[in-house]
Amino acid sequence: MKILKRVTAVLLTAVVAVSFTACGGRSEHAKKLNIDTAVSINIWYQDDAYTSYLDYIAQQFHKANEFITVNPVKVEENNLLDAVYNGSIAQNNVADVYLMEASDMQRAYLMGLTAENDAYTQYYSQKHFPVTAVNAACYEGKLYGYPVTFHTAVMVYNKKYTTAPENFEQIEAFLNSYQVTDENKDVNMIVGWDTQDLWTNYAFGGSYVDNGGAQGEDAESDVQTEALKAAMTEYAALQNTFGIVDKTQEEYKQMFINNQLIYTILDSTQLADLNACGVDYGICAVPGAKTGFGTQSLSDTTLAMVNPYSENTDTAKAVAQAISYDYADLLEKDTGYISARTDVADKNKKVLYQPLYEVYAQSDSYAKYIGADEFYVRYSILLHNIWKGEDLNESVDAFIKAVSR
Repeated sequence: MKILKRVTAVLLTAVVAVSFTACGGRSEHAKKLNIDTAVSINIWYQDDAYTSYLDYIAQQFHKANEFITVNPVKVEENNLLDAVYNGSIAQNNVADVYLMEASDMQRAYLMGLTAENDAYTQYYSQKHFPVTAVNAACYEGKLYGYPVTFHTAVMVYNKKYTTAPENFEQIEAFLNSYQVTDENKDVNMIVGWDTQDLWTNYAFGGSYVDNGGAQGEDAESDVQTEALKAAMTEYAALQNTFGIVDKTQEEYKQMFINNQLIYTILDSTQLADLNACGVDYGICAVPGAKTGFGTQSLSDTTLAMVNPYSENTDTAKAVAQAISYDYADLLEKDTGYISARTDVADKNKKVLYQPLYEVYAQSDSYAKYIGADEFYVRYSILLHNIWKGEDLNESVDAFIKAVSR
């Protein structure tokens, strides 16, 4: 197993600690725990975007608790849960805390890698997190995870030229009345998005399919056949109505940043790039293709999890809670990802992100049961076939047959 270790030094000089905080204006929330013997907590993660964030938490924890050393460990193994399990069984390389997607919850639970989140339950309510985040952290009615970040798909629009649309009929009306002026001369496309990506297209039929049941734990799916066929009919028509061309999400994002595109659909992980470039944009739910058609985006949530094999589960729970809650105001700045906690954004971001959190709260969470990926592969094939112009009834019927259990 290849592991890249990033161990925070046990001894940090006062000068370094003070200058790091003063220069960055960063939060100092580390809990003072009643620990009087040496404790080491390993945090395992795979996404390098979390490195600076976890390093800072490690530094702050040691600053507040001289006997605690927190070690962020970037794991190069393809399957994090297998690595956590193997290290735990060997008992010589234990991950005390690890980051995973909520969609892996059942597998983690069945592998015995989920300690219950029972020390900080008061923080994990809709006062601080959307219901989607809390549900994502649960399994079989118990809270295990600590929600950290999330991603879902939203429409973004250039506020210089337009407002949030309720449906694509309003975008069509905007297109039909559009006139080129000196102010909008850089615009060369009204609307476009990556039509090959599951996440940016899921919403068009998302209201009419369900995978995993209410909590995403049941290995079953439900499809409203006629409603889905009607929604897919309108979805397919968008291609000709707007002349949408094949481009990647990155290409459409750059067009939007350059004021060449007025509306697009992006994964929320891409919003950091919009913020960095200074474009004046708004966020809304992916609109229905036509009046009367609902949409529902897909979402997944990154969780901090505590390993019951840890020799210091109480301290590990404090660290997991810090990753999820105490330092959440630093998450977007350090990682580029948006915190699952709703009450930490500054005044401007709070207004900007309110529609995003509403989309997340009403989203369809990626199912947690083992084997759920098959449903999403089949649904992605359905969307692809519909967009290519293949027979709609045959495509939907084939999808339903493939996902029926």
